[in-house]
Amino acid sequence: MKFGNWKLPKYLIAGALNTGLTYLLYLMLVKVMPYIWAYSLTFAAGIVLGYFLNALWVFKSRLQWQSILSYPLAYLINYVLGVLLLWLLVEQLRLPKEIAPLVVVIISLPIMYATTKLIFRRRKSENQAEYQ
Repeated sequence: MKFGNWKLPKYLIAGALNTGLTYLLYLMLVKVMPYIWAYSLTFAAGIVLGYFLNALWVFKSRLQWQSILSYPLAYLINYVLGVLLLWLLVEQLRLPKEIAPLVVVIISLPIMYATTKLIFRRRKSENQAEYQ
């Protein structure tokens, strides 16, 4: 991270906000449905919120169909890994289902930052090429 580049700190702040809100939603939903369903719904809500936070605030990118479609696809891999890890933590390692999603987030954070950065960097450079 270069001095003066605030993308990573902004990404962490946006992620903390997104995680906090979706975790609260997860805690409400897990009371009325199985934890995998609650995780799935809150994961989808997190993708939508995360896209807008990252596009508009963190990476200052225009909203475009390409990034709107790329962003959830990147999270699809993260989702599959997250569900498998969640299952492993809850069913095999007996971690409480209320805590396990936080561990999943900590493990997946570096991977998702790199992926998100690539999505918006690529789109930004394509936009700049259009105007030159």
